[in-house]
Amino acid sequence: MTLYSLAKRNIRRNIKAYSLYLYPMVFSIVIFFIFASLQYNKQIIESLTIHDKIEPAFQTASILLFFFSAAFIWFSNAYFTRRRKKEVALYSLFGIEKKQIGKLLFYENLILGISALCIGLTLGIVFSKLFAMILMKLMGISIIAKLTLSVKAIWQTVIGFMIIIVLTSWHNFRLIYRNSLLQLIKAEKQAEKKSKKASWLAALLAILFISTGYFIILQPSDAAFWNTYGVQAIFSSFFMLFVGTYLFVRASIIFILNHLTKIKKIYFKSVHLISITHLFYRIKGNVLILSVIASLSTFTLFALGTTFSLYSNMNSISKQYSPYSYMYTVPDMEKEAEIANLIKENGQENIKFAKKVDYLQISGDISEIGRVPNEFPIILLSESTYQLLAKKLGKQANEHFNENEAITFYDGNLDQSNDPFTGKKVSLTGDATVTVAAYEDYSLLNLDIYVFPMVVKDTLYEQLKKDGISKELQIYSLKNEKSVKELDDKLRDLFYIDPFADFATKGENIFSSFYYNYHKLFQVYGMLIFISAFLGFVFLLATGSMLHYKLLTEATTDQPRYQILKKIGMSKNQLKSSIAKQLIFIYFIPLVIAISHSSILITALSNFLKMNMTSSFILTIGIYIAMYSSYYFVTLSKYIKLVSK
Repeated sequence: MTLYSLAKRNIRRNIKAYSLYLYPMVFSIVIFFIFASLQYNKQIIESLTIHDKIEPAFQTASILLFFFSAAFIWFSNAYFTRRRKKEVALYSLFGIEKKQIGKLLFYENLILGISALCIGLTLGIVFSKLFAMILMKLMGISIIAKLTLSVKAIWQTVIGFMIIIVLTSWHNFRLIYRNSLLQLIKAEKQAEKKSKKASWLAALLAILFISTGYFIILQPSDAAFWNTYGVQAIFSSFFMLFVGTYLFVRASIIFILNHLTKIKKIYFKSVHLISITHLFYRIKGNVLILSVIASLSTFTLFALGTTFSLYSNMNSISKQYSPYSYMYTVPDMEKEAEIANLIKENGQENIKFAKKVDYLQISGDISEIGRVPNEFPIILLSESTYQLLAKKLGKQANEHFNENEAITFYDGNLDQSNDPFTGKKVSLTGDATVTVAAYEDYSLLNLDIYVFPMVVKDTLYEQLKKDGISKELQIYSLKNEKSVKELDDKLRDLFYIDPFADFATKGENIFSSFYYNYHKLFQVYGMLIFISAFLGFVFLLATGSMLHYKLLTEATTDQPRYQILKKIGMSKNQLKSSIAKQLIFIYFIPLVIAISHSSILITALSNFLKMNMTSSFILTIGIYIAMYSSYYFVTLSKYIKLVSK
């Protein structure tokens, strides 16, 4: 019998044991292939307004998934080979040469990898249509998804995972040379090297690092140091949180457990003595993995909470960017009549208000503003027009400015609490210069037009009419502005603007549509929520599996200890209670830390964007806890079975 035949027989006869390694590989391949196929799905790309953004977004997510999958498969392989070291030692005892054993392990891993690749690709092809439908639904695309087969996605998956499979197979081949026969025989009983005893200094440093990280993140966006050390401050706070998390797990939790041993009512009650003693041992052996899981869970909760919040607040965000259903420069009389008829055909009852106002398009120097390209035309509105539009928007018009001053408005800046314009000067045509006296935190005009709007006093407005180009702006507000696709298509055909024209040309003919901007935002946020939810689900499964495998490895080591406890009188229920309390502590340490960190991050982002994210974030935490808890119960069940043998 050849080594290849022996490898196939081993897998066939021990498929249940080998499935522990096969499942993570299949799962990783399915997820990666689905993302790769969506990246090249022409049906989705061609139906999107943001078709130029979907491919790079999914490509970035695919790269991230690949490296994460590689780490996940490597970890699963390490757990699987650790369990088989005793079996490998028996091969040596039977007289098989190390080279032959290495080849046997290489062939087994190669067979498993290729099998996983075939199964994963098959399942990926089957489920790719389902996930394409989910993505289309989230992005508001009303077309029927077709089952498409991307050759590029298949090759990308095959090449990527064959590299991982060959590397892990070579790792297994080298296993026999890295360990002596005695080390292989005792592999399952060898405990990992534990970290040093915790100190008061490490515990204090943990609190100091985490507190400093929180303090930096929660600083108001107008704090002076953000302008000087913005990027450095953010990365420094993240670094402090990670180091603080590691020190907290390594030192602070040990002190908490140590304090519990001094409370006799707790320590000597039921099986707490056994549980707390074992927890000392477990925490010290799992410091790094618990810290990594806490950090990954923090990222997952923050990403999911952010995208869910943006998605749920999409309507208010759209209205902030586009307060009017339609806003356009009035063309010739014939076209204007055609437009009015199209809007009336949409339903007279759907028109909330329609207003025609004057504006001046003038050139000037806005270089001091800094945030706006100097090529942008300046759109001047009179104070009376401003008061009229502010009233329509339900806002109070600002009257505190004089003849040589102007008012500016929110321009789409993410930091809504920051005033980027007040005090700066703008030079206008005709040697007139105005100083920005006030900044309003709402949009007076739709933000997708390439202009810089300002309000000046009526008298200055009339004077500047001589040098500026006077035009009329038609504004409509419709009740059914989210569902006017047919009307929007017809109007966009009438107001076609060359997307490759320069800024000045774009500003000459204003046309802005709430429907177009809303659905474009719908597609962007739909894509983000799909990617973040998908990655979050993968990270959850991977981190849960890492802890699951780690604890089951320890369960094998703990078998003799629990057998002794049973012999000295510990009942089966007491055994289960002790294990349950230990595992719940281990499992939920990283979760509690992640909830704390991500809550601070979400609070800071919510203050920065001036957006209510609480309800979406609480829902995210609830779903995450429910899914994460399932790992705890599965691990508990398997752990009890292992130590009870």
